[in-house]
Amino acid sequence: MINCSIAIPARIASSRLPGKMLKNLGGKPVIQHVIERALQVRNCSQVYVVTDSIEIVGLAKSLGIQGLMTSPNCHSGTDRIVSVLNKISGDWIFNVQGDEPFIDPNWVESLIDKATFIEAPMLTGVYRLKQIEDVLNPNIVKTVLDNNGRAIYFSRSPIPFVRGANENQWLSETTFWGHLGIYGYRRDLLEQYHELSQTYLEKAESLEQLRFLANGFQIATLEAPGRSVAIDTQEDLEKAEALISGRK
Repeated sequence: MINCSIAIPARIASSRLPGKMLKNLGGKPVIQHVIERALQVRNCSQVYVVTDSIEIVGLAKSLGIQGLMTSPNCHSGTDRIVSVLNKISGDWIFNVQGDEPFIDPNWVESLIDKATFIEAPMLTGVYRLKQIEDVLNPNIVKTVLDNNGRAIYFSRSPIPFVRGANENQWLSETTFWGHLGIYGYRRDLLEQYHELSQTYLEKAESLEQLRFLANGFQIATLEAPGRSVAIDTQEDLEKAEALISGRK
């Protein structure tokens, strides 16, 4: 078992749904669902929330975990974690997004278990895309894997391109992988994060994980059952509320 922590980045501002972390979902804030699920992960000793919101820090404290204040100018969840890395314990840090109220604790445990035997300094989740609409959707990040299950590239475009077939045939010709934005990082990778240049690939795709690939670091992957409902828009929140109401 590795010595690890879960860090939950939670930015209070959001261009598509301002204040989404504190929006009510099934009678509690969105971020509280994420915290409660992270606390169910049995093979990780510490859970932190890293945020630019005093209110979220207070909520974290009321739930028995530490909330760490960060600058509102952090550009990504990784930036936010790195900015307070000296206050986070563990040889591996797992980034569980604060807008993922349905993240499966059992799958996170499997991700942590995989970190014990990989050589790559970074690990993330992928899932099989089953609808061509998802393959073509630029809001769903696609991943191409090598023969060992390591990520070759991430893109908002449909990759790989299936030559000689129309789009409706693509799913029968090859496997398309979506990216689940849950990351595990070896601590020494995060310690050198600010030394890594932001490359044109990261800027072009607006995908933070491309900084690591472009600087020569391998990213291992673990297949997840599917994509959970993340809260990015009011429509997502309503969909999540319907899911929770259906379970009651």
